[in-house]
Amino acid sequence: MTTPARTRGGLPRPRTSTFIDTRSWVFWCSIALAIAAFAQVAPLILESLLANPASGALSAALWIAYGLVFATAVYLLELYERRPVVNVLGALAWGAIVAVGVSRIGGPAMHTIVGERLGEDSPWISAIAAPLVEEPLKALGIVALALIPGARIRTVADGAFYGAMVGLGFQVVEGFLYTARTAALSGDAMDIVWQMFVLRGIVAGLWSHAAFSAIAGAGIAFFFVSTAAAWRRWGVALGSLAAAMILHGFLNSPLIHGSQFTAALIKGVPIVIVLATTVHVGRLRERAVFARMARVTVPDYLVSPADFEVLSTRSRRRHARADMGERHGPQAARDLHRLQRAQLALLVAAHTDGMVSARAADAAGRVTAARSALAWSVAGR
Repeated sequence: MTTPARTRGGLPRPRTSTFIDTRSWVFWCSIALAIAAFAQVAPLILESLLANPASGALSAALWIAYGLVFATAVYLLELYERRPVVNVLGALAWGAIVAVGVSRIGGPAMHTIVGERLGEDSPWISAIAAPLVEEPLKALGIVALALIPGARIRTVADGAFYGAMVGLGFQVVEGFLYTARTAALSGDAMDIVWQMFVLRGIVAGLWSHAAFSAIAGAGIAFFFVSTAAAWRRWGVALGSLAAAMILHGFLNSPLIHGSQFTAALIKGVPIVIVLATTVHVGRLRERAVFARMARVTVPDYLVSPADFEVLSTRSRRRHARADMGERHGPQAARDLHRLQRAQLALLVAAHTDGMVSARAADAAGRVTAARSALAWSVAGR
């Protein structure tokens, strides 16, 4: 696991609340890289918008809406905590700006190298060249977040989440560029926009860049948070990145013939299986972490092991609130909801910053207040 940075006097340096840490060289390197990459991305976006303003505007609106819906859904479906919005935006920006911008330099070079080996007419060039450039670039965003303490990557599930956000940022910008440029060159631009959006966003997009980077991100997070032997940590990190590259290549490959829509759906099956397995394993590990916190670190009067049994899944929390509402009324159900959120926040704070931290103390106070409010609601009934 990463150790906290230390000041000149040897004391631990306070952790920032987000990845924005002006004392971190990784943060400033990321900013410099983002500025350089933006110089590559901005002209591409402007050209795509101006090539056909009407279809370009429609493409931008569709892909921005797609990104907002996708990011919001993933954000709200998190099992135990809501990551800081600033961190989410940083991950999206890495994919949308840094990964896209640098890939616009490295991508053509890799296509040339692969084309020289396979032949310029080979249908496998994109399947091999694109993953070799794009997946490592996206993975570097998760590495950068893991090296900044304020990003708070402390479980495999965190790595998968931020990986999905990095991949989504890349997917939105790349999808817009392809859609707008293809539509501008066609005779029926508006129809092409809708066709490209459905293919790249709805049909293939659900198991595209966000899925690949989530898989790679889980392995990278394992490298940073696990206490396993070094060879195992390296193996998992590199293996997950290799898996993302292979799946990316498979999606781009000419292995399955037929219409683009049919091929994309068939190719999505193994990708979804690998992604679902990765997310499931990540959540099991995260659940084990917080169960141990409830059992060992956090006092039982705040969060007991029995409390965590209820907190451990979203369905159990909903069932407990519904049962409370039936027995003691809607106010008691709302108070239980507040108590559950406060207990989850305490577990997260205790694991991330320690039980003696200010963040944990604040969460503990909210647990006590919520428990008192719930007791009054029940007694008043």
